[in-house]
Amino acid sequence: MALLRELLAFCAGIAVSMVLWHFGPASAGAQSGRAAWDLANSTDDAPHKDVPAARPLLKDSEPLDRFIDELERITVKQTWAGQVLGEVNYYQQHKDRFGNKADFTTSYLIMNWYAQQNRCGGGTNNALVLLAGANKGQSTSNVLSACPKARMHIFEIVPKLFQEQQKRFKDSSLVSVHRRGWSDKAQSFHITAPVQGVELAGLYEATGRWKNAPQLNETVDTVPLADFLVEQGIQSQVSYVLIDVEGQEPNVIRGMRLETNRQIFPLFQYELGGTWADSRHDAKQWGQYGIAMYLKALGYTLYLMGGDGGQDLKNLILLNVDPEFFRLICWRPEAFVDGNLLAVHQTFVDPGLWTLMQKYVLVPKPQAK
Repeated sequence: MALLRELLAFCAGIAVSMVLWHFGPASAGAQSGRAAWDLANSTDDAPHKDVPAARPLLKDSEPLDRFIDELERITVKQTWAGQVLGEVNYYQQHKDRFGNKADFTTSYLIMNWYAQQNRCGGGTNNALVLLAGANKGQSTSNVLSACPKARMHIFEIVPKLFQEQQKRFKDSSLVSVHRRGWSDKAQSFHITAPVQGVELAGLYEATGRWKNAPQLNETVDTVPLADFLVEQGIQSQVSYVLIDVEGQEPNVIRGMRLETNRQIFPLFQYELGGTWADSRHDAKQWGQYGIAMYLKALGYTLYLMGGDGGQDLKNLILLNVDPEFFRLICWRPEAFVDGNLLAVHQTFVDPGLWTLMQKYVLVPKPQAK
């Protein structure tokens, strides 16, 4: 059994190196892993949540890549910790609880909490929600069903779907619809639209599994979320961010520039699933394990969002997971964790909301190594 574990760990390391990590080696002058970890988790010098939106920007990603590389190095020995094995075991036994729409239960809970705090009534202190991948409006409707007058900026890249949402909210002063994408830099893309339907359309190359997928003639521009806030003059904390962008989630998160913006984005979710394991998720992006490591280093707590996809909070589960959870699940290139992940920064999220969410947190029992 010990030999088998070592073999699996070796294979996991190869898979991570080939698929998840595309970083250069740390130079001799690079900060040590432990010091980098301590720096990332330090909140003493973090700006207050009400600071203006004009903040320092990270212009060069190379130091960040090396930073992640160091974090991976110092945590590799934690892979087989009993707590992580417990998380993996629970997930594998209850995958049906963490489906693609299970996040609706959690997002309803979050937005309903804002409603109870009188932040959904049209005032200046309304909850502010950013949503990418509006599609046919299911997630938008779920948010507004709990918080009817939330301020929302929703984004959709497919012209037909954008027009539908624009028509739906044409008379709203609270919901703005944008035909733009999110990424880590401002670019223009052609939209790849698989023949199965516009639901799978995204800003990815027509290669691999999707090599025969047509591309729309129109292009769409992308914007980093950090830049969008500056552009819109938004200086308040963003209450909630929902990210569903067909495999481009890591680039979107990098565009939030959380190294300096944790106080602005204390609570967000992003979709996992098969888009991370095929050609929609290009080789230059971090994998599920890499992005989880990055968020943990910045002080975020990670929860796999479980539920029945409705408004029955009795079925809500927030499965507390460590980055190494993804290392074990995703040790093969084609493997992935399904569902949605919720990232919460306890230092900056509202204490009342944090307390409420803890009622639904599940920490699996550790498993023997």
